[in-house]
Amino acid sequence: MNSNFIMEKKSIHSAKDKLIVSISDNKEKVVVNMDVIKRAELSLRAISNPMRQKLLELIERSGELKVSEIYGKLKIEQSVTSSQLAILRRANVVNAKRDGQKIYYSINKKRISEIINLASALAK
Repeated sequence: MNSNFIMEKKSIHSAKDKLIVSISDNKEKVVVNMDVIKRAELSLRAISNPMRQKLLELIERSGELKVSEIYGKLKIEQSVTSSQLAILRRANVVNAKRDGQKIYYSINKKRISEIINLASALAK
């Protein structure tokens, strides 16, 4: 397969972008949903940050922790802990379970596995 290709960005709706890649030697077109790419980027960026890696390691070792336990053990500010956990929640790499006013965090092992498999496939 020839690696030369032409990329054309088309707007399907104002909020949805698609990337169409035409492969020159066989006239195939591949449509990539940019929302999927953006979600994958969010997931990879979430777990590649050193601070968030420390949070994930701590939660993994403990199984489940409250926010106060996390910032107490890591000796970081509560606001920093909460904002970092929010990023991990958006990437769906941690589970948040509410018990009254307390929120307990655990690792979403299925999602972590999916991210690792994606990264491994992309690294080939």
